[in-house]
Amino acid sequence: MGNYDFIARSVKTSLIIGAIAFVFLSQRFPLQVLWGGTLGVMLGVLNLYLLSRLSEMLHHKGQRALRKRGLLLYAALKFPFFYGLLVFLLYQFQFSIISFMIGFSVPLFVIILKTYGGFVGQRASIIRST
Repeated sequence: MGNYDFIARSVKTSLIIGAIAFVFLSQRFPLQVLWGGTLGVMLGVLNLYLLSRLSEMLHHKGQRALRKRGLLLYAALKFPFFYGLLVFLLYQFQFSIISFMIGFSVPLFVIILKTYGGFVGQRASIIRST
């Protein structure tokens, strides 16, 4: 299993956690807080996906022209498009910045927890084998 599979599973898990949190928190918090968290999760996932594709293009061993074209495509999507979308959303819509930052951090926490779980599982299998 490669790094891209790990990122794809982390993206999927982050989206599921965001959807579950939206459903359960919708009874307690105002809509501005919920939309801030939802936008944060979505942009955090998009950021993680674009960064993973960018790094994959940097380390790709294929044809130089295809690698360069892919690298330029993902760099163009990451820097002007992603950051432009981020600034547009922050200035055009009213939502909670704190919930946005928490939602944006969800993919990072998912990666940390999945990595920690992998280390614990690997350590347990080493202990069982001895």
